[in-house]
Amino acid sequence: MNSLDTFITKNDSLKIDLMNHFLETDQSLYTMKSIENNFALSTYMLRETIEALNINNLFKFDWLLIKKGIIYQKYRVSRYHLYKLSQFYFNLSPLKILLEKRSLSGSLPTYTNIQAEYGWSTSYFFTQKNILDNIIMDQNPFEFIQAGYAIYNYFDEKPSFSGRIKSISHAIIDFLLDTYLINDMNLQQKELLIDFYVSEMINNGRYCLTNVSEPVIYTLQKLPDSIALQVSGDTTIFLSKLLEVLDLFDFLQESNLYWFSPEIEDKILKAQQKITPLLSRYFKTLSFSKISLLGHQISKYSQRFSMKTQWFFRPEGVVNLKYFQDIYPSIFTLLPEIIKILNDQQTIIFDSRQNLFEFNLIGIMFNDIAAINLDKIEISVNFTATQMTNNMIITMLKSHINHASVYFTQNQTNADIYLSDTIDEKSRGEQVIWKKPPTLSDWRALGELIVKIKKNEKKKT
Repeated sequence: MNSLDTFITKNDSLKIDLMNHFLETDQSLYTMKSIENNFALSTYMLRETIEALNINNLFKFDWLLIKKGIIYQKYRVSRYHLYKLSQFYFNLSPLKILLEKRSLSGSLPTYTNIQAEYGWSTSYFFTQKNILDNIIMDQNPFEFIQAGYAIYNYFDEKPSFSGRIKSISHAIIDFLLDTYLINDMNLQQKELLIDFYVSEMINNGRYCLTNVSEPVIYTLQKLPDSIALQVSGDTTIFLSKLLEVLDLFDFLQESNLYWFSPEIEDKILKAQQKITPLLSRYFKTLSFSKISLLGHQISKYSQRFSMKTQWFFRPEGVVNLKYFQDIYPSIFTLLPEIIKILNDQQTIIFDSRQNLFEFNLIGIMFNDIAAINLDKIEISVNFTATQMTNNMIITMLKSHINHASVYFTQNQTNADIYLSDTIDEKSRGEQVIWKKPPTLSDWRALGELIVKIKKNEKKKT
């Protein structure tokens, strides 16, 4: 599980880990002995954990059944159930109590206050406080803003901020929307981040704005008086640091209303000059203006990515790129070259963050990847029944395979894949025979064949 699950107690983390194991392995039954060995549990502890999961699950009935040493799933869990369970245990966490009070008041509560309200012992209080101190740099307001946002967003929760903080936050969101500095997507997450920012500025604003480093982002935009009168300190710095925090989590829109510091702008330009010729060789059919724009987008995002802190990465977990490597293997010859250019420019992409960075680069280039029909595959559909059968099969194929540069024809013997209900000795490509309506295994076999051909074709180029 993700490191943010430190906020969940050891016993509750075991329940989540067990649910995650069932989700990942996707079996209908398990032997108790295998689970005991995998998790180093006693039979008693495993039974207790399963009983607790049955009590706290979302199904309103016993999800797991134990019979003669076998654990049966009566319902297949999904990521939704896993995260709802994480949310449930997060709300029971003692660390969440301390984090919430720090978020709302600007400082950690004293032992006296917690003892009076919750009855904690001295040792228990300081144990929990030390754990929280090791996770979050409480004395750094900007670190705390990012940490608080990342943790609460991960568990789909938010602190009970005061009406004043919510009022200021809503006014700021309206201002940012009106100036097109943000868009209206994921407003719930943007509101949570701005809530944390405003709360910290109100509680620790004097320290935040007098001990601040030079701004990374500059803008000529001004906060409306209705907002400026409610926040203390230099409102120019207030807005610049707000934009910087939004940018750290990729919430800031592309706009000419703000710019980066001269040092960063210079790095963007130098990286663009190196990356654009590489893109020109790769995306040969795109116009020069499109290539130049793409080079600037990649260079700019690379700089932004290098500025991100641990709190951007920790909720992300492991990003698996196998899907894209399967359907677009050629793009993975370009990505390492881009990363080498960036690292040579001292925009360091660390190995531990490379998969996420590559995933985001694919997102930036995805429309262009689709436009050039990268790693194109052609499937010829030729069933011996009526033309309606061919049309139906092609419609089914398009609904299942609609974005992997796969194209469908009929009666073509030189296609990459010949799909029919009868063998054709003249066909030059791989042959797939469906005598009956395709089963799940038929679809899986076709998908694996597409991947195999794409990878083999890549080896020839």
